[in-house]
Amino acid sequence: MKQDDPSKNHKIDDFSQLATQSIHSGENLSTSAPPIYQAVTVDGVYLRSGNPTIDALETRITALEGGTSSIATSSGTSAISQTLTALLSAGDRIVCHKTIYAWTKVILDSYLAKFGVEVTYIDMRDLDQLRLALEMPTRLVYFEPITNPTVDVIDTEAVARITKRSEAIVVVDNTYLTPYHLKPFNWGIDIVIHSATKYLCGHGDALAGLIVCRTSEFAERIAHVRNAYGGVLSPQNAFLTLRGIKTLPLRMKQHAANAQQVAEYLEKHPKVSQVNYPGLKSNLGYKVAKRMIINGFGGMINFGLINPAEQERFLKRVQLCKPWVSLGDTQSLVTAGNLGGLIPGGYDRIRMSVGLESIDDIIADLKLALGN
Repeated sequence: MKQDDPSKNHKIDDFSQLATQSIHSGENLSTSAPPIYQAVTVDGVYLRSGNPTIDALETRITALEGGTSSIATSSGTSAISQTLTALLSAGDRIVCHKTIYAWTKVILDSYLAKFGVEVTYIDMRDLDQLRLALEMPTRLVYFEPITNPTVDVIDTEAVARITKRSEAIVVVDNTYLTPYHLKPFNWGIDIVIHSATKYLCGHGDALAGLIVCRTSEFAERIAHVRNAYGGVLSPQNAFLTLRGIKTLPLRMKQHAANAQQVAEYLEKHPKVSQVNYPGLKSNLGYKVAKRMIINGFGGMINFGLINPAEQERFLKRVQLCKPWVSLGDTQSLVTAGNLGGLIPGGYDRIRMSVGLESIDDIIADLKLALGN
């Protein structure tokens, strides 16, 4: 599916259309599953320039997001680094929300900064901070509509509208929500990134990154960087991601339903200090999330314990929920503390990726881990 200007089309795909696209877009009509083209070269070009299996995945995510074209990469961080490398030059300035995925911050602060890219961090929930930041020349604005790991809600439409006045490029990481919950191009975003390792693949068995572009110009520039740097997705992982996407709407529907019930349970628990989940009316971003997000509010929760010292015990006592660092798998995953040392300043909360298990079993496991 191609659109010259996706922002002019505010019709959001309903469940049935997205479900059909998730299964059929990019499919080989003569086979029951996409063939895995493992060859190093196909039709005279190297794998890093393209491949029929990878092309099928790119076609599918382009259809789901409603962009013009896509680029598949070897991982989510590869998608982020290749996008930023393609669009930024020495002396450029990028404005980011203060909380972003920890390794995105590493890319910005440790690598792009040494090549002369200036990074400004603000709280994008405060739109006045954004307006003030954009008074200085800015090449690119980057954020996650629901942030990792803090689950802040960013008003995607408002940020895009304000940023467009400065002619900066707007890039979002839509990993947490996927096109099932949010279609960023409908709100004026230029480039959408996914760590497809997470919900798009959905089964914890393949690293993958995806970049979806509003214009072919953006896509050509990023594809050239992929070709030069070689951060291409393997055909096997493209196949696994294609397979995972087939059940994306069904999985996301259940992730969101389970997460809503878990968040409501945790909010009432006497040992829990505060819960961040966009679907809770008590959440600071609830009104924005209700206007912006469709089909529920996603599967990610962030919560704190009244006694942070009990976090270690919590992680040792969970049995169904796995204490792992990833997210978006079929199984429930939890991680705590400062996420492996990547978040400075004594971060003392728990991030939970709510899985597809029976909601009764998930809550029973949390009761056990919390000592209830």
